[in-house]
Amino acid sequence: MSADIEAGAERQPREERPADAWIIATLFALAFGYDTVEAVTNLQQLPLLYLGAGIQASTPWWLLVALVALPAVLFVAALWIGRRMRLVAKAGVLLAALAVSAQLSLLAEQLARQIALAALVG
Repeated sequence: MSADIEAGAERQPREERPADAWIIATLFALAFGYDTVEAVTNLQQLPLLYLGAGIQASTPWWLLVALVALPAVLFVAALWIGRRMRLVAKAGVLLAALAVSAQLSLLAEQLARQIALAALVG
């Protein structure tokens, strides 16, 4: 009989507390904040690199500003998409948004290199 009670207890889903969602959102906010800090650093340092190379007119300002705004936009979008989801699904949406943010950051760095190379060659 005790085995039936234990099996029944395992089948019931655990109740999620609102604090759990806040903890997950806070942890992901820190990760998105790190992406934002990287973008601000690029916004400060990349123009100096272009200036040192003598191609300051080719500085991709639109790209640098977009990279600063991108993590915040993706974080808010992920929170909005996952607002009515269970905790694991919400964390999955936030993780996917963080992966998109990281990938777009890497693509933007590659694009900035190509812009610099094109400015140096031509």
